[in-house]
Amino acid sequence: MNLIIDIGNFKTKIAVFNNDDLIEVIAIEDSPIDYIQQFIRKYKPKYSILSSVVINDEGIIRLLNQTTTFTLLNNTIRVPVKNNYGTPATLGTDRLAAVNGAFQLFEKRNVLIINGGTCVTFDLITKEGVYLGGAISPGLAMRFSALNTFTDKLPLISFENDFNQLIGTSTRESILSGVQNGLIAELEGIISKYEKQFENLAVVLCGGDSKFFDSRLKNSIFAPVVNWQPNLVLIGLNAILKYQYA
Repeated sequence: MNLIIDIGNFKTKIAVFNNDDLIEVIAIEDSPIDYIQQFIRKYKPKYSILSSVVINDEGIIRLLNQTTTFTLLNNTIRVPVKNNYGTPATLGTDRLAAVNGAFQLFEKRNVLIINGGTCVTFDLITKEGVYLGGAISPGLAMRFSALNTFTDKLPLISFENDFNQLIGTSTRESILSGVQNGLIAELEGIISKYEKQFENLAVVLCGGDSKFFDSRLKNSIFAPVVNWQPNLVLIGLNAILKYQYA
């Protein structure tokens, strides 16, 4: 059994894999250490891996070192893909894990990974298993917050999944249209550019906002190539962990 922990800016995912089979996964917003202890007691995992985009919790690391054979994901450990990123020390571990997850699921195919969270990240791995890099763009919540923060009169509003209007008839609706339709148009445009450069391209969506992207992109011309994989980062972390002891 492998214990997988992915700590993001606002949520933590904890999962257990038996080889490549995902046995259980939870997503939480509070301190994860109690939940990790529960998973350890329940499954008694032999191996564990931690990915964190925030400051590492020494208590969690100590617990995992005491109870499992532990791996902390960073830019120095071996991974299944070849990393051609120019500044690997600055590459987020969530991006690195997602790329390795895509390589496992779509081996021998060019893959564009779109991770929708605090930021929207784009990452490209070639069919030969080479990670080239990508792009970082503001996520949904960040865009809403920026309009409020950098203006005097625009209100702070939140994402609305059921809003589909193109023309806003109020300030609130205009912000919703600008942010939500604007981001989808951005995704469609970037996907189109990648498709022109990389043949037989698969597009994989993950992250907290990925379901919103998925439902709208599948109503567009990209329907045949979009794959929603909400646990892609966890799959990648499990692949990286297995690679350490292969």
